[in-house]
Amino acid sequence: MSDALLDLQRLDTTSEQLVHRRANLAQRQALSDAVSEQERQQREIDVVAAARAEVATRQRRLEVEAQSISDKADTDDARLYSGEVTAIKDLEALQHEIAGLRARQGEFEDQALVAMMEAEELANQVTELEAGRATIDEVIVRLEAEIAEAEVEIDAELEQVGVERRELATAIDSALVAEYERRRPAFGAATVVRFDGSGCSGCPSAMPAVEVDRIKHLDGSDPADCEECGRVVLR
Repeated sequence: MSDALLDLQRLDTTSEQLVHRRANLAQRQALSDAVSEQERQQREIDVVAAARAEVATRQRRLEVEAQSISDKADTDDARLYSGEVTAIKDLEALQHEIAGLRARQGEFEDQALVAMMEAEELANQVTELEAGRATIDEVIVRLEAEIAEAEVEIDAELEQVGVERRELATAIDSALVAEYERRRPAFGAATVVRFDGSGCSGCPSAMPAVEVDRIKHLDGSDPADCEECGRVVLR
């Protein structure tokens, strides 16, 4: 009976250790760090992508403006050579207007070209950032697979320990098991301890002589209560 209770305690301790190991796999912290890095990279990608979209919008606006001015200049060119305008003063005014329009068209086209180059540079940055994120994505997939594999292994061990524990518990007096389980939250892996003839191995200090004598003179060999520390003592 005594050894069985110790074996029950050992199995419970093993189970707790497995649960702790499962919850604290090294890969979990690595995964958390990787996910944080993935989120950081995605935020950076979003910022650059938004800037790229803004520049692309500006480029299109400049191109549309340049085209509109070009169309107006073309219309004036057609009027200039159509013979519709004959007065020298009017022709000079029209030529001056066309020159101004072409100059403005050139300014908008230059600005659109600058915007296009900015957009291309930002697009390259997005491509580089996405490549970096793809790398961290692969790390996350690998870590998740490792965690899943480790969990399967630990769960199998937990199941085996559970089977052994249930089988063992049926061979021990149910009242004793219940008492052990009631005390375990307070004492953990040292709920059941041995009495070495001079004291309880669970007591933080020397067991009083009166308590030692009491335990020594108990009838039978059933486990006893240590009135000093509250543990279950095997004799």
